[in-house]
Amino acid sequence: MRRFSAWLLGVLLVVLAGGCFEPDHSLIPPAQPVEVTSGLTAGDVFEVRVFGEEDIGGTFQVQDDGTIDFPLIGRVDVTDKTQAALAALLEQQLGDGYLRSPHVTVVLTSRENLEVSVLGQVTRPGTFPYAEKLTLVQAISEAGGLNELAHARRVKLTRKGPTGVGTYEVSIKAITEGREPDLLLQPGDIIFVPLAPI
Repeated sequence: MRRFSAWLLGVLLVVLAGGCFEPDHSLIPPAQPVEVTSGLTAGDVFEVRVFGEEDIGGTFQVQDDGTIDFPLIGRVDVTDKTQAALAALLEQQLGDGYLRSPHVTVVLTSRENLEVSVLGQVTRPGTFPYAEKLTLVQAISEAGGLNELAHARRVKLTRKGPTGVGTYEVSIKAITEGREPDLLLQPGDIIFVPLAPI
């Protein structure tokens, strides 16, 4: 009986130790610095409205070479242009033999991969806009925080690093208790909060 009790105690200690084990945050590659600018880049989607000319405007996506194909004008290089600068350029080119005193507005509707995703056991899973210096805890807060089923010690972070895409375990508990620093995020990061073990 003593031998069985000792064995049972040993099993319990192993299980408890496993439950308390926390991942090594030093294995996670640091976030790559990203500057969020107002200039357009490949993949961005925007709407162009030309006052009084509904057939000319529309929705456009910046191609890999930094251009769009605009009615009447043809290829237009929009790389690094702000919405206001692009509107002024289109007004100038449309006014050069096509329209009289055109009035153009440009509205950005989507930025390519300037987002982070928070999935799994959070209140409002989804994709959220990336902001400079956004941290892991802030992103989870944007998603409404962890729910009651969340495994706070085994959160998974999928990130593109210098050697490719990898998935790393993070302990939110260690961060919120001050034992580990919060992690800066980069655009494209995916955070998955798994179910806690029963």
